[in-house]
Amino acid sequence: MSKSMYHSASGSQSPHCIHFLGIGKTGANMLDAMLRQGDLEDQLEDPRARFTALLVDIGEQDMFQAKDYAEGFLKRLEERNIPPERAQIRFVPLAVPTRDDLFTSLRRYREFLKLEYPRYYWNPNYEPWLPDNVEIPKAGEYFPRAISKAIYGKAYYDGDRPLNKELDDFAKSIDNTKLPSMVLCCFGMGDGTGSGIVVDLARHLSNVKLGRRIPVIGVGELPCSGDPEAFRDGSLFATMNEIDCMLDDDKNAGVTTVWGDLYRNPFTGGFFALATENSYQRLSKYTETGVPSERDRMRLQVTHKFVADAFMRIALDDYGRTIFKALRLVGQTTAPHEAISTKARNWTLYDIAKFTHPAVQVLPGEPLSKWRSVIGEWIEHIPDYAGLKPGFQTDYAECIIHAPREMWNDKLDEKFKEVVSTFLVESEDSALNVTHREFFDHLTAFADIMLPGVAKVDFVQFFKSRDLYDTLTWEQKLLHHSWLMDLGVMMSEPAIRFEGMAGECLWGCACWIVVPYDQLRGDAPVPVNRRDILANGIAPMTGTVVKIPASAQAVSAI
Repeated sequence: MSKSMYHSASGSQSPHCIHFLGIGKTGANMLDAMLRQGDLEDQLEDPRARFTALLVDIGEQDMFQAKDYAEGFLKRLEERNIPPERAQIRFVPLAVPTRDDLFTSLRRYREFLKLEYPRYYWNPNYEPWLPDNVEIPKAGEYFPRAISKAIYGKAYYDGDRPLNKELDDFAKSIDNTKLPSMVLCCFGMGDGTGSGIVVDLARHLSNVKLGRRIPVIGVGELPCSGDPEAFRDGSLFATMNEIDCMLDDDKNAGVTTVWGDLYRNPFTGGFFALATENSYQRLSKYTETGVPSERDRMRLQVTHKFVADAFMRIALDDYGRTIFKALRLVGQTTAPHEAISTKARNWTLYDIAKFTHPAVQVLPGEPLSKWRSVIGEWIEHIPDYAGLKPGFQTDYAECIIHAPREMWNDKLDEKFKEVVSTFLVESEDSALNVTHREFFDHLTAFADIMLPGVAKVDFVQFFKSRDLYDTLTWEQKLLHHSWLMDLGVMMSEPAIRFEGMAGECLWGCACWIVVPYDQLRGDAPVPVNRRDILANGIAPMTGTVVKIPASAQAVSAI
């Protein structure tokens, strides 16, 4: 059932259901975190509510824990006399096909796309986008984005089409929900499986199955410096370019002008880029004991678990109303008067700033003054580990501080606001909203910091990844791409026949996208901040504002 989350007559927010779509190991971690939150059961107490979840991965090696949590969650529903059929949780481990089977499917891609979209141009030069000698990894190994896309396409289009059926069932379950709904689409931006599959899966969900009726919110977790090198290589450059060409209305129009509406931005509810570096640094900065390999493995595991837990705690908070407020930052509430695009600055950073960690720097029982000193030190580190280039500024910040009641005080509050304000334009038009939550654990203090109006060129990792991408061979670059590869377009390369434009054609023909190549590279200037984009967007409407009569102005002055 499609309903508005926003009651325009009263200005209130209705309770609503949050559904889940996850890809790869990051998706599994996010589903784990979601199923651990007691708020999900509370939402299902409402007889109108449903919960729908779908986890997709290549192989099932990272699904076992999520399956265990799902079984436990369904048992808890029964214990609370909540009908378990109100929750539909599915797991789809994609089999790794043989090279022959995969290429048999790839050679039929024109047929698949023609059936899906009548406007599809039947390219006589079409060939599979993967080279004939490509090595297909085994389940559990790292899958390049282009191969992940091919495996997804086979499962969605070919044979008995298992993924097509699963997405149909996913959409039907959401339609049976009698409350407003949102879908969180969670994946790792550095993960070849997650980032390679999400571009097609989100497109099929938003633009085909749900018909853009339900907000689909992208949740892409950025890699941290402790993640495997494959998660931090040149593939991130291609991933960020593809997502940017979805989120930026101007760039997305350049794609849809050539390739049609099925390639419209599938993230209809906005896009959160989850920063993980702060959590990793907080955990690892002072811990050098133990076996290095085991220590590093645990650091990463705890880092990603903490980020997933923190994000899902907010996503499910107050029957979804808290995440709804965050969506207002980017004009994605489905309220017509709030649907304002910020174009190239349509990313929202979700930074989990961790201030304390058990037994790191300070121990239980030590004076509160020492705890507060450590918290103050890590408040100062917020800009260092947010992953943004120095000088980034926006017009709004939404922050939620979680800390034990006795630990946080006015001095820390002032310091936090002072540091976060460095992200804000110095203007009366800027706003910083800070709320407080008492955290149950005396040893833990952290903050959720949401900053709208981020452009891809504001991310430090974008340029680092671009530099690595430039060192690769053409064959290596090809494997880093996903979106539009079925159309023969290698987006992050310059167009062959259209000087200054992006999108190299794999088959030497005239495929391209109507996006300047310097914008893909990050060399073209972008508007300084979100405030300026909004001002320009609303400027044509200001002429309709009714002016106050001079006599009324005089009376009001009295």
